[in-house]
Amino acid sequence: MPIFDNHFHLDPRGLYMEAARMFEKAGGTHLMLTHLPYDDLLLSSGEDYGAAYARTLKTADLVRRETKVTVFVAVGPYPVDLLRLDEALGLAAAVGAMKRGMDLAAKLVRDGEAIALGEIGRPHFRVASDLWAASNEVLQHGMALAKDVGCAVILHTEDPTPETYEEFGRMADAVGLPREKVVKHHSPPLVLADEVHGCVPSVLARGDHLREALRKGGPFLMETDYIDDPRRPGAVLGPATVPRKTAKLRTTGALTDADAAVIHQVLPSKTYGIDVR
Repeated sequence: MPIFDNHFHLDPRGLYMEAARMFEKAGGTHLMLTHLPYDDLLLSSGEDYGAAYARTLKTADLVRRETKVTVFVAVGPYPVDLLRLDEALGLAAAVGAMKRGMDLAAKLVRDGEAIALGEIGRPHFRVASDLWAASNEVLQHGMALAKDVGCAVILHTEDPTPETYEEFGRMADAVGLPREKVVKHHSPPLVLADEVHGCVPSVLARGDHLREALRKGGPFLMETDYIDDPRRPGAVLGPATVPRKTAKLRTTGALTDADAAVIHQVLPSKTYGIDVR
C-alpha cells in the first residue's frame, strides 16, 4: 500500500537526503515536497523566487535518483515573506513581488514541474490589519491562478476552525476554484463535512490527532510538516513519522485497510489529480 506524506520539506543544510532515506526505510513511498523559504536566498523582487523554486525542484530530482520514493512538488511564495518584503520594499511593492512569485509557481505547474501551489496563505500569527488584508489579496491571486492551471493550493495559515475553513471555501468560490482543491496543511483533527466545508484537511501525524480524526470518520490527508532545520531536529514531526504511525495504527486495528487507502491513495489522487499507487 502507498504511504503518502502530504507535507515534507528538505533543506541542503539539514538532514536532506538522509531524511528522505529515513522516510523510505520506515515504509514511506510518496511525499509532497513543499517549497520552503531558504534563508540564504534573499528576496528583493518577485523574480528571485525563480532561483528558490529551482532549488526545491533540484532537491526533488535528487530524491528521485537516490531513493525509490515518488516525489511530488508544491511551490509558492511563503506567506511570511510578505513581512520581510514589506520592510524592504513597502507594502504595495511587496504585494507585487508576492504575486509575481505566485505567477512563477503557476508556470511551473503549467509546465509539469510541480503539481500544486504551496505553501501559500497568510501569517500564522497576528499581524497588522493592512498586512492581513494584503496576505488575503495574494492568497486569492494564488487561488485564481490555481483555477486557471487546474491545480490544488496548499494553505499555510493560522490554526483553522470551522469558520476559517468556511472562509477559505468562500475565497475559492469567488475565483471558481473547487473547494476540494483547497488543502489546509498543519490541520488539527477537523475532518467532518460541517467542519471543513468542502476543503481538504491535512492532519498532523500525531497520535492524538490521528485517533480523533479516525474516530470522527471524515476523509483527511496525513503529514509531518518535517522542516529539516538543524536548529530544531525532528520538527515539526520526524521524517519517518507518517509510515510509522500508519503501521502502528493498522497493527492495533485503529486504522483499517480501507481508511489507509483513502488517506494515502484515494484522497491524494483526487485532490492533486495524480495517480498514487
